[in-house]
Amino acid sequence: MPFHDGFFHQNLQFSRSFTKKLNEQLAKVDLFHSQWLIVFYLNQYGSSTLVEISNYLDVEKPTVTRTVNRLEERDLIEQIPGKDKRERRIQLTESGKRTFQEAKKVVEEFEHQLLSGMAEEDLEVTQKTLKFLKEKLKQL
Repeated sequence: MPFHDGFFHQNLQFSRSFTKKLNEQLAKVDLFHSQWLIVFYLNQYGSSTLVEISNYLDVEKPTVTRTVNRLEERDLIEQIPGKDKRERRIQLTESGKRTFQEAKKVVEEFEHQLLSGMAEEDLEVTQKTLKFLKEKLKQL
């Protein structure tokens, strides 16, 4: 088996396992990985449209819409008036901001445990490789 076949297969297996384990950790704050991504985005970038979130996460808008609706039902996000009546802008509520802070602690602890024992140089090379591959995907 050529190197690249094994590399991408391992990446897919890691990604699935990572998401599964992260979901187990996020259950402590009653979130799923997909919800965490949106809460994280809104905390970082402020009020946004569903299209902006969809583009950032590289997922289809209907997928974002379903997750946003669940977050809205839980009063973690709210709609706010936009310049254009057709666009749906959302932002974190106060409850959403508190949930972000709680989830951030859970995620940071999980990531710390996962990366413990990894050499700093290896981490830097891995980050550089992932960034390179992400850019290549945009070109395809």
